[in-house]
Parts: sequence; C-alpha cells; structure tokens
Amino acid sequence: MTNSSTSPKTVIGFSATTGFVLYAGFGALGLLLGYFLPRIATWALKLPWVPFEGPLKLIHSFNGFWVDMIIALVGLIVGLVIASIAVKEILVVTISDEAVQLDKDGHKQTIGQKEIDIVFLDGKQLVILGKSGYELAREKIDESPKKVVDSFKKHGYSWSSEGDPFNDEYRRWVEDTPDMSPTANALLRAREIAMQKRDVKDIKDLRNELIKLGYIVRDEETKQYWRKVKKI
Repeated sequence: MTNSSTSPKTVIGFSATTGFVLYAGFGALGLLLGYFLPRIATWALKLPWVPFEGPLKLIHSFNGFWVDMIIALVGLIVGLVIASIAVKEILVVTISDEAVQLDKDGHKQTIGQKEIDIVFLDGKQLVILGKSGYELAREKIDESPKKVVDSFKKHGYSWSSEGDPFNDEYRRWVEDTPDMSPTANALLRAREIAMQKRDVKDIKDLRNELIKLGYIVRDEETKQYWRKVKKI
C-alpha cells in the first residue's frame, strides 16, 4: 500500500485484507463453537470415556434459545479477542526514503536511512544491519519475500540477495567459550534455557543485552551462533 504524498511510504506486513480475514475468521469460529458447544457436550457424554466429564455435564445442562445465543455471543467475543492478539503480533513495516519504522505489539522502532547499511531476509526474519555491522533490527515478517525485497529497493535501500554478508563470521556457541567474556557466556547460557522454555520475551531481551556487549546472535533451531562487533 503506497501513500501518494511528497514523501511516499510503503507499508508491508499487514493489510486491511489480513485484518478482515483474522477478525472474520476467528469471530466466526468462536461464534460457531459457542453456539454448538452444548451439542458437542451432549455428544461427548455419550462416549464410553471422556475427560472433564463434570464441566461437560454442566454445559450439557444449558438449554433454551437465549442460553444458546449468550454462549454464541461469548464465543464471538473470545474469537475477536484472539484475533486482536494475533493482529498485534504481526510486524508492520513502514518504509520511506528517509526511514524505516517497525511496529509490533504496540512497540515502534524508527531507523533512519543514513543508519542503515544493508537489509536482507534470514528465513522469515527481516534483518536490518547498520554501518558497523550491528543488527539494528531482526523481526519475523508475515509477507511475501518478493514484496519485501521490492518495497525496500523501491526506496533506495541496499538489499543483500545472498542473505547475511557476515555469514562466514558466525561461530557456534558452546558453554564457557574462551573467546567471549564471562558476562556474554552467562547471558548465552541463560538464553539457552529461555529457548528450551520457549520464553520468546526472555530470548529477545537477552539477545538485546548481548548486542550491547558487542555480540550478534543468530539462532538455528535450538543452536546459538555468534559474531563479535565493536560496541556502539
């Protein structure tokens, strides 16, 4: 989507169509599940064995037109809430000739064009590198690769079609790596635990702490790879 103004902008990662599909889809699903929930409970109670028999009997006891409507409405509301959470998790990238703005989960980050050296995709993640080789941003983006590439090139940003230009500098982290500071080793150890627990927030926060120390981290499944850059 492009805005016609003196400084055109291109927005990728989210569209009105995506929003409609999410809200309509989850809303309709919640509405149907809510409406048919008593019937599903009735069917489940006829099985030889079923878990949560107590709650199912309670749901089965609900009857009447208005009760059905109320449960359906609750299902609709739950579906819309789930859709709103999904929308907040979608990365929205606004690109202009002057800057790139990343908006996700209510958090906005603006990176000036002069700060950016190169942009590329690492799998489904959008990566923006600064002049010193620092990663200014790394976020998952739900957009077609072609549209991402075309949008950045359209506004004059350098794009690496080969991926990470520092790929050969990464080394796999092992505990107590002698080439890293004790603090960095401790952070990576904590991050490994966070990855095992799938604590997304902790994984990202610890990664940002490592960046402050001059270590860029990249993940391949549960493995952590790192490279050293000069601290900014």
